[in-house]
Amino acid sequence: MKRTHSIGNEKRDFDASRVPELPRLNDDLLLQVFTHKSLRRPGASPADYGDNEGLGELGRTAFDLGLTGTLFRRRPILHVSEIRKYRDHLLSTNMIDDWVSHYGLRYRVRCHPKLLNSLKTIQETTFIFYAYVGGVYLTSGPQSVNEWIDGLLEQELQCLFDDAASTPGSLQQSVVVPPPKRTKSEYVSPSVSNPPIFFASQPPATPPQGPPAQLPGGSIGVPNPLAPAQPTLPFLPLFNQAAMQRRVTVEYIAQFSGPAHAGRWEVKCIVNGMCKGEGSGNNKHIAKEEAARRAYYSMGWT
Repeated sequence: MKRTHSIGNEKRDFDASRVPELPRLNDDLLLQVFTHKSLRRPGASPADYGDNEGLGELGRTAFDLGLTGTLFRRRPILHVSEIRKYRDHLLSTNMIDDWVSHYGLRYRVRCHPKLLNSLKTIQETTFIFYAYVGGVYLTSGPQSVNEWIDGLLEQELQCLFDDAASTPGSLQQSVVVPPPKRTKSEYVSPSVSNPPIFFASQPPATPPQGPPAQLPGGSIGVPNPLAPAQPTLPFLPLFNQAAMQRRVTVEYIAQFSGPAHAGRWEVKCIVNGMCKGEGSGNNKHIAKEEAARRAYYSMGWT
């Protein structure tokens, strides 16, 4: 089933056949999601509420994070000003009302009889949806929430970007993306003829050679490839920053073995779910530094 809605001067199509399946909740949370706060017993403690008010607040935050994450992961990459504008625009449409109606969530809510008509308002409709998102978060975790929201937003974003690309003066064309700020290392002296330009965010092409440098904590290692002018600077925070700039996820899995006074740490650097570097040392920090350094060269970021 496909419906067309007018949003100001714009129109958006809602195709019910493209809406993903409603995630399942455990029985206790299902009852709580559909219990309106108007049924709360007078004087009841927060532990005995049993209604959806708290779930709605949790779901509101989880949905906003999922929506922002979907826009953040879109390719080509959006500027932060575009992410904000698209997010605000989507929230101004009646997409949540469409979802609630499609899933039949509104008709499953138990509330005081005098408030039945209020469930049709945009505020209550949105809160019903947020309460269900909160239930999904507690039942299956944030990953399930994000996957569900990605599916819900698929047709919304397709409609939004198709309209923005084809309509003069549209939302996409109204976004002004400021030019990137130049760092000091990008400026070139006019007195030098065709000098090489070194960008602050780019490491040298090959690992630095020379005698080992003394690193913090007393360990010996090669100079920091991300900070050639400061070879003893800790490598780990700069590596994590470089990973964030490249929009990859990094996590460290650490394991300790041996006696407490003479054991060793083994650390794995996991990049986008794959082990890219391993390190060991008599303390956790040294092992993480080594694991991150190996991952840096393994990823070919030199």
